[in-house]
Amino acid sequence: MAFEYSFSRYLEAKKTVDDRALNRIVMEQLRAELAAQGPNAVNALEVGGGVGTMLARLLEHDLLRRTSYRLVDLDAGLLARAPDYLAKWAGEAGWEAREAGKGALTLQKGDRRCNVHTQTADVYSLGAADTDGRDLLVANALLDLLDLERAVPALMGLLRPGGLFYFTINYDGGTIFEPVFDPALEETIMRLYNLSMDQRVTDGLPSGDSRTGRHLFATLRAADVEVLASGSSDWVVFPQAGRYPADEGYFLHHIVETVQRELKGRPELDPETLESWGIRRHRQIEDGALVYIAHQLDFLGRR
Repeated sequence: MAFEYSFSRYLEAKKTVDDRALNRIVMEQLRAELAAQGPNAVNALEVGGGVGTMLARLLEHDLLRRTSYRLVDLDAGLLARAPDYLAKWAGEAGWEAREAGKGALTLQKGDRRCNVHTQTADVYSLGAADTDGRDLLVANALLDLLDLERAVPALMGLLRPGGLFYFTINYDGGTIFEPVFDPALEETIMRLYNLSMDQRVTDGLPSGDSRTGRHLFATLRAADVEVLASGSSDWVVFPQAGRYPADEGYFLHHIVETVQRELKGRPELDPETLESWGIRRHRQIEDGALVYIAHQLDFLGRR
């Protein structure tokens, strides 16, 4: 493509896709559970928080009234962008944004207030430094990049007893591109793409699962926590009148590029065939013809 890929732009472009995808029944259950906690300020932490799109969404849906919100990510560059992103969002959404120190921001609208702090940290080591016992733990489109058997116990250790976890957009093995121009090739690419997640290793340890959504049920049960609600949160991106909403064309280009990058060098695929597949998919996006669907699950639970 003519542009360089930017992960921060991808996260921002993904916001409208996630907005549609998030399961409303699970979200409304979260609203009810937070309301039941009473008027006290919510002490919240989000892992894999990126530039802050999920926090913006929680505020848009009036899920958080008075909140201390710690935004955690391993990528310091993403967190450095978060205050600017959230300040821009606040200006467009009718909120007031004030700097509150390095990497910190106060967002206010009427009697609603959110104090935001950023922290660069790894999920697995976060618990050693964070002993506050959070009321709410959020992870959006993250757990399928981790080893569930290690990550879930580490995350639950961040919650106080009775605290809530809201784990959203957990990939569950289904990726679809339409229209299909070579069914056999498409089946091979999608099978190998899922396999690349299952075989991913980071720092010598497993770091992915193409069936994270369904596997979370058993993993959470083993962690002795209660699942309060779960439901599908599928990404569905399609053109309307030949155009994609917002920046979702870029989102699609990034997804296609990700598939190509993951499968580059796989002996099961001829490199020229994979390159040709990518060129055709990118062209479909430019022509406003590609439909993309990914199957995912949301979870709300209590420690």
